[in-house]
Amino acid sequence: MASPRAEAASPAGGTNVRRGAAIFIVSSLVFIATDSLTKSLVTNVPVIDVVFGRHVSYVLAVVLVAGRANPRRLLRTRRLRMQLARGLGMFGTTATFFWSLSLLPIAQVGTLASASPLIVVVLAGPLLRERITRFIAAGTIVGFVGVVTMVGIDPTHLDPAMLVPLASACCYAGFTMLTRELRGEPPHVTLFYSGIVGLIASAVLFVVVPTATTPEPGQWAGIALVGLAALTGHRLLVAAYRRGRAGELAPLGYLSIVWSFLSGAILFHEPVEPRAVLGALAIAGGGAMTFTGGADEREPVPASPDFGDTVELQRDH
Repeated sequence: MASPRAEAASPAGGTNVRRGAAIFIVSSLVFIATDSLTKSLVTNVPVIDVVFGRHVSYVLAVVLVAGRANPRRLLRTRRLRMQLARGLGMFGTTATFFWSLSLLPIAQVGTLASASPLIVVVLAGPLLRERITRFIAAGTIVGFVGVVTMVGIDPTHLDPAMLVPLASACCYAGFTMLTRELRGEPPHVTLFYSGIVGLIASAVLFVVVPTATTPEPGQWAGIALVGLAALTGHRLLVAAYRRGRAGELAPLGYLSIVWSFLSGAILFHEPVEPRAVLGALAIAGGGAMTFTGGADEREPVPASPDFGDTVELQRDH
């Protein structure tokens, strides 16, 4: 029997990796289409309504797919507090990301949200006791230079809206680390608690916070389509990772920054500022360095938020 390394070096193995990369790129295009649809919605629809609708579709998908045989199994957990905390992390990530799309150009939102792996690297050492090499540390510094370049150095001229996608990146970093700590829990349980916490939180806001307008039927359909498109993208992502190693594919996640700039320019007629481009290049470069420096020691963190947890859903089924 050929060793895994021999298979990877064979032409068939190389073809498999290339197919995985191609599927990964398609998934990134689906994700930017989802983000673009979300931005078009939050321009005319209250963000609270979009977030609420997103969580409704999420919970329905989990219950129908993961709980159809025995719904009670979704409730069985040994780490309830951590599950609830992770659910809040998912809600915070989704809510702040959608909110930021209503405030800023999609290119800036996509780039700043992609800083989440760098935040994980900073926190993984002291909190998860993971070894951080010098190369990873250097990549993190380069990435944060990109964040500062994009946001601006002078705090007196800082646009407060820039803090919203950074808050999304921080929420996703916490969400990611809690996911690592919950690896011993059944995936369907983690899926359910993440969804139900977000649904309850968004439902409270949906009821308590008044909004000037109510989505029309066509807009509700668009909100539902956001959930379906995200689900499709994550299914493709799972298919890509089945054909290639995470360390080989994860850096391709930074293509999302390229797509966000193209989407902003073509669909929303957003100007492309040189400072934003430089910041995006530094964030992507720093992120790629952290992946390269730790590919053999730890699982890379996705460059874009996985709001649906569909990877876990697919593994469980």
